[in-house]
Amino acid sequence: MTRRRRNTLKQQPGTELAEEAQKTDSSPSLCTPTTQYQHFIPRFILRRFQVGPVKSTTERRTEFRRTGIDPEYIYYYDIATGSLDIRPIGMVYGVTNVYQDVRNTNNINELEGKLAELECQAASVIMDLHKALPQGTFTLNRRSLELLRKFLFIMHYRNVSYSGTYFQADHPENAGARQWIEAFMKTKGIQSPVEIWLHFLRYYLDTSHSDIMRDAAELVEKYGEEGLQQMMLESHIPPDLEHFPAYTYHIHANSYFFSIWEATEGEEFIISHNAFGLWEGLGGGCPGLHRIFVVSPRIAIVLRHVISRPEWKEYMYMKPGVFVSSLLNVNPVPATPIYASGEHGTHINRVNFESAMSLARYRSSQEGGSDSFVFEITKLSRPQTLEFNFVVLVNVTKTGSLTFLSREGMLRTARAF
Repeated sequence: MTRRRRNTLKQQPGTELAEEAQKTDSSPSLCTPTTQYQHFIPRFILRRFQVGPVKSTTERRTEFRRTGIDPEYIYYYDIATGSLDIRPIGMVYGVTNVYQDVRNTNNINELEGKLAELECQAASVIMDLHKALPQGTFTLNRRSLELLRKFLFIMHYRNVSYSGTYFQADHPENAGARQWIEAFMKTKGIQSPVEIWLHFLRYYLDTSHSDIMRDAAELVEKYGEEGLQQMMLESHIPPDLEHFPAYTYHIHANSYFFSIWEATEGEEFIISHNAFGLWEGLGGGCPGLHRIFVVSPRIAIVLRHVISRPEWKEYMYMKPGVFVSSLLNVNPVPATPIYASGEHGTHINRVNFESAMSLARYRSSQEGGSDSFVFEITKLSRPQTLEFNFVVLVNVTKTGSLTFLSREGMLRTARAF
């Protein structure tokens, strides 16, 4: 039986952005409103694109009390109408009641409150990342890195486009999991795909990164990586695998290395309705060489598939067409680990790197939690920055939207596009 730890991190000293993340869209209480506009791109990220001077929390509250208007605005380009407006942050990149759990009669908006807590923690780390830009490197301890990985995964999972189809039993892309989905819904008394989506959103939010990885490791130890992959390919996931979604999280965490990209001086990244967790490129014929998360006009966090790591790159590039991507001319360097017990310390020596459970136990241990990772910030050239924005633009749908910090920067991107 896996021992559970409550998914909380020690609260870091507050900053304006981190403080506001905690107050995003809900604060669970007896008076929680039944109708909420709930964001799928966090407000603390949208504030980085804010038009005009950024106001403090106190200034915003004072102005709101005086005028009744939320004094935070961003540029918003509506693709369908071709119109450019300045809109309130509180009314864009969200959907009403998308995270409401009607089965939770005590607080139907509880999940939104849990998302706000996670955003608060992530906002603090991302604030520190911005402060580290002049140094060219950024150091994270293991727990903070795990927090960011979990935040990025949930930002992908929470996307509204998945809520109704992620666990839809008769959806063509779910053919391999249909039997498992139907059995799980029956066992848990779940009536709809949205309810099962919310069920696992709660699992991901309530369970620490370490415990999710231990749940996945139990599956890997029992069935093997190849066995689990075969289950999906052969359309047969045993109905009794309650924590199979932990394996999805495991793939996301283990298959991609974390990198930080900085826009060149004088240019900026843009963001769209679907650019927070956007898939890009092919690796070995499989989609998703990159996962893109724009966190500000200056910074994008990019998860790049491990098959493109430097130590594999020479071998993989010998195969024509193995990689197809618009971002191959960017060469991020994987983080340099600093093990608390030394590179060949006793704790490291006891780890069986071929065992998913051995790795999960070490990483969740006190010793593993003391490890840190040094990231070299990848500074893009002007052509690389514009090419990155091209990837965002080419994936915008006809009903989508775009946001940018400055008209001049967007105009340069549009002309290059």
